[in-house]
Amino acid sequence: MLADFHTLTEESRIWIYASEMTLITDHQSHILNYISEHLKGWNAHKLPLTAGVTILENHFIVVALDEGEIGASGCSIDTLQNKIQELEKELSVSLLNRLNVFCRIDDEIQCVPSFKLHGIAKANTLFYDLTIQKKSDLHSYLKPISEGWCAHLV
Repeated sequence: MLADFHTLTEESRIWIYASEMTLITDHQSHILNYISEHLKGWNAHKLPLTAGVTILENHFIVVALDEGEIGASGCSIDTLQNKIQELEKELSVSLLNRLNVFCRIDDEIQCVPSFKLHGIAKANTLFYDLTIQKKSDLHSYLKPISEGWCAHLV
């Protein structure tokens, strides 16, 4: 069941998909409509899931699931991943590359391959921690590299 992303509880589980390029308005509208259509019928073991989607900072697609009554199953997560893969092909954009690190450098979001991070960023460079799992963590997903999973890469 599709819900307004902003009304879902702070404890909602989230998945973040990051675009290497800035998503233009037309792409954002298409992505939101495409995923919203999927979420309308999203289910786990034939039970409807309550979820919403938003796009943050023109790069980050965030799907939130209220697991208060029904949690995601492996199969339901797979169907979401399949929709993201379809969007990648349709829009010729990478959304699933977990080897990228998204940093805020010179007040812009830059996508940096993890193996190049040491040459571009420092321990105090801000990065977007896309490994967070709760909607409440979105308030602090921009943090210094020294406080994140990628600290050992700089």
